[in-house]
Amino acid sequence: MILESDSRPIQLPDRKAITLCEAVTAFSYGKAIDALMLMNGLVYGEEPTGEQSAKAEELIGLLQSAAYAGRIKFRALKNGESPADGHKDIDHLYFSNERCFHWVCDQIWSCKLSAFPDQVSRPAHFAEDWYDVHLEREQFEALLRDMGVSVQQNPNDEAPGERKTFTTGMPGRPTSKHLIQELARRRLDVGDYPPTLVEFSKQLADELIRAEPKAAPMTPKTVGNAIRGLWHGRQKLLKTAKPS
Repeated sequence: MILESDSRPIQLPDRKAITLCEAVTAFSYGKAIDALMLMNGLVYGEEPTGEQSAKAEELIGLLQSAAYAGRIKFRALKNGESPADGHKDIDHLYFSNERCFHWVCDQIWSCKLSAFPDQVSRPAHFAEDWYDVHLEREQFEALLRDMGVSVQQNPNDEAPGERKTFTTGMPGRPTSKHLIQELARRRLDVGDYPPTLVEFSKQLADELIRAEPKAAPMTPKTVGNAIRGLWHGRQKLLKTAKPS
């Protein structure tokens, strides 16, 4: 049963793949929040409301059923394998048994866990199977529509290649920091990035020119400074997901 407040449109990231955390928070909070931001919120005591917990619990059950039925395909890094092997499709038969969607950390475990765990740390007896879990936005939107939930496009989104740059407040110094961070976040979320920040920065500098020709270009060094926090945040999540 969908709660009445679910009739409000929710916001999803404007990209093909979204994280498990973003999917659940979009439904329970009305707006997608990535794992790093949510984990920081839990650490600093911003506990979810009872309604948000109930909505997250509801969605987890629906995701389990949809995955088993093949309506939603999950992709993730397999525990015990090298991240360099890339993300793999999780077979729908994996969901024939009840699984724990530990979505706060974008993970799926073989043990049951409450929708909002009291602690971000992983209990030793839990068997983690997958991490950095993603799903296709279009399939998730279809599931939401069947539930009577509408998805709202971000009104601030502009057509790719036509977006403006911001200025730093200093004459002649426009910046495309917001655009480069968006490009970086999208690739980090789907695991599409090289092993070093230096190499990633060079790729993004070239990608910015191709994707946003009207935007102010950025040097690889400037790109590195702009995305350093995102890069280290992703590495922190990967370390958290690795077995101890």
